[in-house]
Amino acid sequence: MNITSLKLQTWILSSLLTGVFCLVSPSVFAEDYPAKENKLENVKSAFTLSGYEAGNSVNETRWNSEITQGEDGEGQWVETIDTRGRTRMIQVCPRDDVWLISARDSHCRPCDASLLECSRLVNGCWQIEDLENLTNDHANDKTKVTMIYVHGNRTDLRWAKSRAMQFYDNSLRSCERPALRFIVFAWKSEAEKIRPIPDYKIKSNRSVTVGKAFYELLNHFEDRKMFLGGFSLGAQVVLSAMSEAEMQSAASKVGKYQVAFISPAINSEFSKASLAIYPQNSLVGHTDVFVSRDDCVVKVSEAITRRTNDSCFSIADLVGYQGGDSISVHDITCEVTRHHSIDNYGRSPAVISRVCESLNEVFNDGQAVSGSSETSE
Repeated sequence: MNITSLKLQTWILSSLLTGVFCLVSPSVFAEDYPAKENKLENVKSAFTLSGYEAGNSVNETRWNSEITQGEDGEGQWVETIDTRGRTRMIQVCPRDDVWLISARDSHCRPCDASLLECSRLVNGCWQIEDLENLTNDHANDKTKVTMIYVHGNRTDLRWAKSRAMQFYDNSLRSCERPALRFIVFAWKSEAEKIRPIPDYKIKSNRSVTVGKAFYELLNHFEDRKMFLGGFSLGAQVVLSAMSEAEMQSAASKVGKYQVAFISPAINSEFSKASLAIYPQNSLVGHTDVFVSRDDCVVKVSEAITRRTNDSCFSIADLVGYQGGDSISVHDITCEVTRHHSIDNYGRSPAVISRVCESLNEVFNDGQAVSGSSETSE
């Protein structure tokens, strides 16, 4: 179902009514409430690479046959924590690389790229790396496609790593795609106030500022051939970065970003003052937006901002929204529960399908650019 078929009045009324009921929960603006889990303590991922056998046409596709046949045959395991504090082991495909960029100290000086801390997942452990190693890997190794994931509100560094890897496990590991360079962008968004509404406002404003630090990261890469994904307030971080990039873009860079916003929570002041820049953003190829009409957090955030800003951004505004060259808005209410969690949204068939399609599109565009460069030389 496409959200353009929803009536504006129906959406707003539903948002207000649901928002009132959701406010009784202090964790409504967070990802860290208990989610439904069917696993036992210390469980492993439901999907394991051992289930794929070379030559088996039933479970082998164009890409996973290559991804699952690494030198070690298994890939590394990484320990994560689910929403109930239980250990969840996740297996990384042997052809994939996982990186972490921490901008947790950048919210006061977002334009200072030296504050960005870079790490790489090696044998299940995070090892400090130079940012230059990551950007050089992106520039020189075109066998992988690059994706950067930005988390949402009330997420410390430990949760940022866990939730990003669970998104990788749910949405990326079993789909048909090329080898992946998966980058987690972490920012300071853990709870700072007891009351959820004041705490949310602090993080909402900070997400706009952190977007400038995200732009500084993107500016270190030689091109825009990558996929950017933001969940909840992470979508605001990406939006802010895209607006910053539009104003300060380097003409020498090639390609366009592919963008996905999953259950976006948009800062009202940003939408009023800066969002007008983004619809004409020449640096974005296509934007996908995934929303659920039953998501309490998004509805409450809209209800709060609507009290102080009549022109605030709401889901209904996406009908006329133009994110770069084109935009698709996906109503996935029937595919997810009402919980505001990337673990929840990452299991949506629509999210899995479209994100993997985008990764293939970015990879193919990168191959085309690489081939044309070699020809010209």
